[in-house]
Amino acid sequence: MKKIFKNLTPELQGGILIILAFVVIGPNDVLIPFISKESSLWQFHFSRSLIVISLILIWIFLSSKKVFIYSLRGVLIRSVLYTSSMLIYFGCLSFLPIAIVGAGMFTSPIFVLLISYFFYKEKIGLKRISAVVIGSIGVWIILDPLNEEFSFFNFLPIIGGFFLAMGNVTTWRLCSKESPLTLTLFFFSIIGFFGLLGIITFSFFDVRSEDSNVPSFFIGGWSNGSFILWLLIIIQSIGSMIGIALLTKAYQMADTSYLNVFEYSFFIFAGFAGWIILGQLISNFELLGIVLIIIAGIIVSLAGKKK
Repeated sequence: MKKIFKNLTPELQGGILIILAFVVIGPNDVLIPFISKESSLWQFHFSRSLIVISLILIWIFLSSKKVFIYSLRGVLIRSVLYTSSMLIYFGCLSFLPIAIVGAGMFTSPIFVLLISYFFYKEKIGLKRISAVVIGSIGVWIILDPLNEEFSFFNFLPIIGGFFLAMGNVTTWRLCSKESPLTLTLFFFSIIGFFGLLGIITFSFFDVRSEDSNVPSFFIGGWSNGSFILWLLIIIQSIGSMIGIALLTKAYQMADTSYLNVFEYSFFIFAGFAGWIILGQLISNFELLGIVLIIIAGIIVSLAGKKK
């Protein structure tokens, strides 16, 4: 099996790793609504980072692996970009269906296209322009700004998708030589640091009020929680470590624009898990928006150089 895998093109190898990552990440992220009942976003990220970093350091010690850094600047930029994206992603999971949050995050191929055009002067053909238009229509449908229940928080997954796109581009262009172990360790260190800052801030300054529209998951501090909470955080931590390591390795293997199409396997595993575990359902209108975003992403991927 390993020999067959190595005989595949880098694009297919990366694609398989992405699918395997979402087999883990999809069901794993469905745990967040349960965690949010007793924890804050900041406590979750700080605690999870402590667990993951401890496991990585134990692995490094037992395997006698050496951690090298080729570009500290690139690694730090990537870590901050992914941290911004994941803070938004996990925060939104506490009050929005995982399929809707995923749809917002997976506008990232559109942003990858725009970043490649404006910053790296890559040419954009008619197919890619049509992808931006189709994807934008899908985003509009999901956001549904004319709805009375529409709020600023509906925009957050889209902003998360922008940071995700920048992180993916950075992984390929600035961190392709770095070890996945190094990138994973730095990512969890940075997001854990932000989690600690959040805990300190919201533990000393209680900004929660009954009139506030901000979900308590965003503005909570530290709570001891129950045994179930810490069990769920441990499970989530291990799943995240595996999933992120697989994604990191995948994005080092080929250009981001080639790999984007495989990301949409997320909807299969996350949507199914959300339905089975949480009973989350989406309307036909929202499903149409998701389908349009997926079509846009596929067009962006297939409109690139063929290999």
